[in-house]
Amino acid sequence: NASWTSSLNLPGMDNSNSAKLELSTIPPINLEKRLGYLIRYPHGCLEQSTSGAFPQLYLSSLIEIDAKTKVRIDNNVRSVINKIQKHQLNDGGLAFWQGSGSSSDWATTYAGHFFLEAEKKGYALPYGLKEKWINYQKNQAKNWSARNHNNYRNSDLPQAYRLYSLALAGEPVLSAMNKL
Repeated sequence: NASWTSSLNLPGMDNSNSAKLELSTIPPINLEKRLGYLIRYPHGCLEQSTSGAFPQLYLSSLIEIDAKTKVRIDNNVRSVINKIQKHQLNDGGLAFWQGSGSSSDWATTYAGHFFLEAEKKGYALPYGLKEKWINYQKNQAKNWSARNHNNYRNSDLPQAYRLYSLALAGEPVLSAMNKL
């Protein structure tokens, strides 16, 4: 219940610079700087592309975003969704690198989780992407074996994430959930 007034003398020519004041009860996280990094991040593999776009789905609920930035975010999210489709193989899985001939268990689930959340936010998915992904994930879930828990590929972690993402898609595999 107090007020504060201060004048700030910015260096340089008049109207050529600016300042920002951030008030918070937690340490500053500098969301605007991080947003800029996400938008300009040099994406390569599917995991990096997804990681750059995923948080952009939620930025407008954390900070105020101007119209120009919103357009950039929308373009980024749409671009990554389209890139994901280029990583999809005939079996419905997703390759870690575009042009690779084998599906990546982790990248398939992670990118699928992203496009499911993007779809919930109103983004349109390319025709067949989700359906092929669901079929692949269901097949992987049903054929999963817990034989070797020392190897990540055969552990229960990727299976748990796969089953979670299928449930998010409204396609739970109850038998695989029970097995896990």
